[in-house]
Amino acid sequence: MWWKGRLKWRILTIFKEYQPRLFYFAIMTILIKNILLIDGSGQPAVKADVLVKNEKIAAIGSFPRYQADTIIDGMGAYLAPGFIDCNTNSDRYLTIFSNPTQQDFLLQGITTIIGGQDGVSLAPLLYGSLDLQKIYTNPYKINVDWHTVSDFFDVVKRRPLGVNFGTFVGHSTLRHTIIGNDFRDLTPKELGVFRYMLDAAMKDGAMGVSFDLQSPVAALTPAKEIKLALEVVEKHKGIAAFKVRSGSDTTVHKGDTNNHFLPAVTEIINASKETGARVLITNFSPLNGLEEEYRHAIEVIEENAAVADVYFTMHPFAHSIIPIVSFLPVWAQRGGMDEILKVLQSPELSAKIISELEHFLGDSIVIHDAPGLDHLVGKTLRQFGDDCGTAMPETLLILMRTTKLRATLVYNNISLQEFNRALLCDRSLVASSGMSFERTRPQARLRLFSDTIATYLQTIVTDKAISIESAIRKLTSVPAQRLGIKQRGLIREGYFADLVMIRDLKIETVFVNGTIAVRDGALTETPLSGRIVNHANE
Repeated sequence: MWWKGRLKWRILTIFKEYQPRLFYFAIMTILIKNILLIDGSGQPAVKADVLVKNEKIAAIGSFPRYQADTIIDGMGAYLAPGFIDCNTNSDRYLTIFSNPTQQDFLLQGITTIIGGQDGVSLAPLLYGSLDLQKIYTNPYKINVDWHTVSDFFDVVKRRPLGVNFGTFVGHSTLRHTIIGNDFRDLTPKELGVFRYMLDAAMKDGAMGVSFDLQSPVAALTPAKEIKLALEVVEKHKGIAAFKVRSGSDTTVHKGDTNNHFLPAVTEIINASKETGARVLITNFSPLNGLEEEYRHAIEVIEENAAVADVYFTMHPFAHSIIPIVSFLPVWAQRGGMDEILKVLQSPELSAKIISELEHFLGDSIVIHDAPGLDHLVGKTLRQFGDDCGTAMPETLLILMRTTKLRATLVYNNISLQEFNRALLCDRSLVASSGMSFERTRPQARLRLFSDTIATYLQTIVTDKAISIESAIRKLTSVPAQRLGIKQRGLIREGYFADLVMIRDLKIETVFVNGTIAVRDGALTETPLSGRIVNHANE
């Protein structure tokens, strides 16, 4: 019929008219010219151009006449792979939901973050409970509509995220799912459930398993349970992350830490030897007063490098953020939040706590977070005590009761001089141990982790401990290799275009999967191009 011919003609006309635009949307090209390429391998920087097509790096070389959709002239700036932060806590504070841009990472050039740290993860949750997150935030502000790691990833995929995200499975989360707050060893049947859940999580794409052996409950984890977890992780070529039993984070009771620091590290080295599993000791920053013990522990890690695959992470600033409950004596921390609060309400037990913390000063400790009590954020404990008319350590207990244990504190306890020395170790990595809050939240004004990369790079230039190429390698290819993340961490043809342009040690432009998320040091209008980093599919 005549109308069929006319319809065919009209379709062809429309196709020819819109074909250039269809092609434009199908293949977007960005040419980054005249840069000093630091490819993430540790090799010296070289002059080059980099061509990005859609989400991947298409070519590396010299393209003076190439007409890309977008051309960026680097004018001699460094171009590095997007930084991988293998120890972050935005998932624990649920800000991957409330603050999907994760701007405090993006603005630093961090394009991939790894959560599920310190034994606490958002999956698997067979009963949909986030009880372990109660210490950090209000878990009831989100709808938990997932159970497995795969379910959780599906939920995150439906919500745009500014950075790539991967996760460990928390050892404490698994235990809590199986036996709740019970304080005992797992039975053989429960160990079988533990193995099954961890195995399923690894198949779903988890990076590995994380432990917090400083927590009063997890500290009593028997060696057979740790070994079982490492065997499962090794089967899937994953990695085990440990906050060791003492000395890897903040400890008020230094006497105990001093006695057990090296044995705690040796335990992890032996676990790696026995199972062949890759291990990452997290929050392994040098504590003030324990520099010699810290140095010795690193020597032991290096001496065993041929038989134990152990690395460790540090952060380049003098403070740590600690849940307020961590300041309690070990015996007072056991049980869930409700049980601990009952202890704090008991006059006799409170008096016992105060006597054990009689040397606690807390003058320089700052309140970092107090959900529902934002006016407290930024105050020192001394200022809070002056408001209450109390002295230490009574002030600490009053803050615990007032915040119902949901406060976190900033504690200056890290030796930066020892940090610089530890950078020389090939087994050291740099991570923020941070999180990104909404800019409307008072924690954002403290901005404690927003200068992690700048501080680190400035340290490198000032002290000249290692080259900038080696410094970038600790943020890119090494964590990618440790975590089993393929096609990221290096600037190579065919790799995802996670890229960072650095000028005068400042982050100028950031690409996440080929999309410009930061331009001239500020967020663009389309910074939500992150993806799930799924270990099973890497």
